[in-house]
Amino acid sequence: MKSLMLAMTLSWPLTAHAFPVARCINLGAAMEAPVEGDWGYIVAQDHIALIAEAGFDTIRLPVRFADHWDGERLDPAILARTDQVIGWAETEGLNTILDLHHFLALKDNPGAHIDTLINIWEELAHHYAGAPDSLMFELFNEPAINFTTELAVPVFTDITAMIRQTNPDRWIITGGGDWNDLDEMLRLPAPGHREVRTFHYYRPWDFTHQQAAYLNDPPPPSDWGSAQDRAALAADMAQAASAAGPVFLGEFGVYGATDETQRLSWIRAVRETAEANSLPWCYWGFSQGAGIGFSAYNTGTESWDPGMPATLLD
Repeated sequence: MKSLMLAMTLSWPLTAHAFPVARCINLGAAMEAPVEGDWGYIVAQDHIALIAEAGFDTIRLPVRFADHWDGERLDPAILARTDQVIGWAETEGLNTILDLHHFLALKDNPGAHIDTLINIWEELAHHYAGAPDSLMFELFNEPAINFTTELAVPVFTDITAMIRQTNPDRWIITGGGDWNDLDEMLRLPAPGHREVRTFHYYRPWDFTHQQAAYLNDPPPPSDWGSAQDRAALAADMAQAASAAGPVFLGEFGVYGATDETQRLSWIRAVRETAEANSLPWCYWGFSQGAGIGFSAYNTGTESWDPGMPATLLD
């Protein structure tokens, strides 16, 4: 019911074929890490309940599946853990976008690893063939480096056709190169049956990633919010909305060392501008434990960060 009410508020078409996502949050820094917990966060059932209670309708679950592939199959432990988190989300009435994340070797050397990507998705497709429609597949997070849009499109087309053999109506999400860049998404072919095009939005990079400790040369503190800044944002979201749909804003956020007032201002502006263009969105991300990161929730205090989730949901 909560998802339906949000969709009505945001004027998304309520048909049997409408993309069922409106407001989503990424569970980053957990199962995308080499070992869950390495990056400060372990997904907890109570947190899934908090996400649903706050008013989100979807979680995006990034999983580092390639690190759990032995050449023939996925480690049953990673499948069991993934099943557990998806089950928690289903219990709370949330959709789950299952996202294959951090397949770094494929980005560097696509020719040597594309078959592994296909084989992983073949196993996942069989494993989740009977799952409800609330489970969606995102084939690859942020094609980049040598895995360009030109290389990715035919690979994603083949994987989609393979998935359709066991999941004929599963929602499938794909993006373009240069780290799911908006301009690259606009070069993708129009989506087919229950296919969605996605992009990530961290513009301007020097603002959203200022003082980010994990970068070798992080940008210094900077400001955002001028008329020119807001006009650029409006133009970008309008351009995204002009693409053949559905179109999904799969990530956006600002590093937590940024001035809090400006950080929240940018997040709200992106969210509201996306909604004004009927673009469903997914904030990055829920938590990085008690660290700064891009977190909306602090597990040290077990509370939403000040200004969140009001900035995202009011």
